[in-house]
Amino acid sequence: MLNRIIVIDDFIDKNYQEQIKNTLMGEETFNDFDFPWFYNDDVTEAFQEGNQGRPCLSHVYLEYGEDEESYVNSEFHDFFMPLLNRAAFRLQQREALPLQGRSFLQFPLNLEYKDLDTPHLDIDDRDDYYIVLYYVCDSDGDTVIFNETVESERYTVKQRVSPKQGRVVIFDGSLMHTAQQPKNNVRCVVNYNLEYGRY
Repeated sequence: MLNRIIVIDDFIDKNYQEQIKNTLMGEETFNDFDFPWFYNDDVTEAFQEGNQGRPCLSHVYLEYGEDEESYVNSEFHDFFMPLLNRAAFRLQQREALPLQGRSFLQFPLNLEYKDLDTPHLDIDDRDDYYIVLYYVCDSDGDTVIFNETVESERYTVKQRVSPKQGRVVIFDGSLMHTAQQPKNNVRCVVNYNLEYGRY
């Protein structure tokens, strides 16, 4: 278990930062592929009854299945392996062992809404993983990480992290977390869940 939250600016070099941003924002291709986005009706509880109705675009790179196996779902998964291996090295892991990977693109919404999205865990049925959350561009809409590890009537904030291009936040997957809806800028993240490996 990762006992602290790690926040590092300029985690990858500027050229890689720009390549990620330009690819996800449609200005460049990766291996001759244009980056596709897909509609979700809610950023944390997509297509579930009673969700908060905060639509976004998403892209799944690596799917975590009901059989607890991971399946590559996108030509873009390999694009992020240097970032993930760097995160694993930072935790003194031999290599990155991705379980699930996605990106989200959120737009400012002219809606009446509560301050935070729904607190959640990325993978409900396991707690032996850590999260690597990379910010593609400068934005508002903080990531909020809580002390709690299960759903609660009341959450206490452990740390807030503001989106900034090149910044990464790494934290234990057992911590409930969420984000604020952006109010002024597009918010774009790369979110991977990685299994703890050998040291």
